[in-house]
This record gives sequence, C-alpha cells and structure tokens, in this order.
Amino acid sequence: MKKRVTLSALTALCLLILGPADSKVLKAEINHSEVADPIEAKLLPGQIYDAANLPAGASGDTNNWYRIPKWLAGTWNKESQTNSYSLNYATKQEDNTPHTVVARGKGIWGTQTDVKGDIWEFNPAPYVDTVDGGGDTIVQLIRSTEPMDASEDVFVKNTLDTQLRVDKSTGRIKSAQTAEQISTYTIDSPGVLKRETSSKIFAHDGRPIMLARSVAIETKVADYVPRDAIEGKNVKALFQEYLDENKISD
Repeated sequence: MKKRVTLSALTALCLLILGPADSKVLKAEINHSEVADPIEAKLLPGQIYDAANLPAGASGDTNNWYRIPKWLAGTWNKESQTNSYSLNYATKQEDNTPHTVVARGKGIWGTQTDVKGDIWEFNPAPYVDTVDGGGDTIVQLIRSTEPMDASEDVFVKNTLDTQLRVDKSTGRIKSAQTAEQISTYTIDSPGVLKRETSSKIFAHDGRPIMLARSVAIETKVADYVPRDAIEGKNVKALFQEYLDENKISD
C-alpha cells in the first residue's frame, strides 16, 4: 500500500505525535509521502477561484500550539539558499549541481513562554496567504504545519500546502499543486542556523511530479521576545485558552 498524505489527518498530526500536550515529542522518520490526496474539484485549473470554495476551517482561527527548542527561538535572517538536488518524476532526470540563489527573508520563531520556561509556537493552520504574482495572484493554502522531531540539537517540521495560481484578469485558476515540505533545523555555529529543506511537489490529482532539496544558512539578528499579538490576534489570551483547554499547568 502506498503511503498517502491524508490532508484531514495531517491537520491533527500534532496530537498524534505529541500525544497529550505536555508529553515528550517522539522522533519520526523523515520520509516523504508517496502520493497526496487530490485537490478539491472546485480548486482545480479552469475553475473560477472563489474563497468560499476553500476547505472548511481554512480561516486561520485554529488555536494550536507546539513547543520548540530554546535554541531555535528568536529572529533569523536569510540572504540566499543553495538548491542542491532535484528529481523530475516524469522524466526521471536528476540534477545534483548546486545552484546558489538570492532568497532574502526573516523568520521569527517563538510566540509565548510557559511558567516552566518552555517556548511555544502559535500554529493557526489551516490558513490562507495570498501573494501578488504580477499578472497572477498566488493563493497558498497552508493545510498543516507540525513538528516531527525536537531535541537539544535538531528540530524537524513538516508543512503541507496547496498553491493556486489565479489569473487576475479572468479569475480562473491556472495551476494547482500540493507540496509537502520537510525542514530540518540545526545550529551550525553560535548564532548561525542551518536549514535543510526537502520539498516534494504533487500534481492536482496527487501524482508526484518533482522532488527538490536545498540548504540555507540563517543568522540570528534578534533574541526571542514573547509576542502578545500577531496580525491583530491576542495570542497571549489564545495561549492561556490552549493551556486551560488541554489542562496544561501554566
């Protein structure tokens, strides 16, 4: 039987991996799924994009949290990344030639701290992001983002998302793909983070079409500071609600 990404199940993966919210994180093998669930019919190429057709619960109102290692907390800056490998499943063509490209950005890890000193990350998935792509609008549905492993020297995160490219002039969906991304974070040296990412891309019917791996070095530019609000959300209050609902001592 082929290993399949089950979208509804992955949204609850954190509970399966973590068990009760205050139990230890279990280590997981870092293997991509062989196939993905087909994308919903109303989100396929040729359809008129309508946010109302997004899966139920994709509003970003989910109040989920997971712990992260203290060494990961803070603000990290990235200037470039090296694309180290790619595989085209249709042609079986592989490329092992490293290509370094400009890829600037900042990432913030850590949202709230409990009374034990553990640092937690707010996880609103599923939610939707939109990006202006010139003549197209890129709609990215983050279906799930969950930890797979966390320890004193490694943190592994699995993210599953669907990306729609929508023609601005017609409103029609031009392409629809699902991606499973497994990112492994380690400390390269004091204040320097190494992120190794493996991404598997699936066609709208769930067939794998591409596998790619990259490496990026990120530099710490600010220490962790608890954030009480994110994009207008009172995450401090949401954190307390999460602790209370899951009967976690704060």
